Amino acid sequence: MDNNLINELDSADKKSRGLILDIGAIEGLKKMPVDVFEGMYLGKVYNTALILCLDIRNFSDFLCNNDDDTVFKLIKEFTSNLLSCINQFGYGCSYYKLMGDGVFIIWDETAKESIAEAVSIFNLYTEFLNEELFKQYDTLSLAGALVSEKVYKFEISAELSELKYRDYVGYGINLACRLQTLARANELVINEILINTGMISHRVDETEKMRHDLLHLKGLKEEDRKRVFFYKN
Repeated sequence: MDNNLINELDSADKKSRGLILDIGAIEGLKKMPVDVFEGMYLGKVYNTALILCLDIRNFSDFLCNNDDDTVFKLIKEFTSNLLSCINQFGYGCSYYKLMGDGVFIIWDETAKESIAEAVSIFNLYTEFLNEELFKQYDTLSLAGALVSEKVYKFEISAELSELKYRDYVGYGINLACRLQTLARANELVINEILINTGMISHRVDETEKMRHDLLHLKGLKEEDRKRVFFYKN
């Protein structure tokens, strides 16, 4: 293998771990929670991070109404195809975490490129699910939220292990997870900060029901309780 495609681990470490990875594999693994490359992440604040949170609608009912084999088959296909979509169309993201029937993906900066990647993931994966994976399960659908907000990146070391774990916390993640509950099938909720960038099309839902649902969400700042915005394709 070409030396340019070998991980930058020192040769002794590579031999002890038996790792020979090309750059594409390395870059993908760096976006996962566990760090085996001894990268320096430590603590950092990202004031304009972009967070995409996606979730399968009606998955709980699907669990109750189908046998184990059907559930395992669907969730494995859902996650494997989702990872492929992220790696292909969200190459610029910094981190992603699977959450069973959902995922959240983080870009460290809200920019034209990161917004385009996030929207592409949502549009393309929604289309794939509707036309392929969810076609025989008409109660299932994808929905989510995309927000621009502050997050904190941190790193901890596992006891008696060379592994390091990194993660993100912050209001931006909480906001995305809360807002995604307002999205119906094939909908993507967005926040006003993202709208104010002028880089994404949107519509406003000011119906009484939507305002009621928004006001009853926990953990939102007052400025995020005024109206509900949706991405408009």
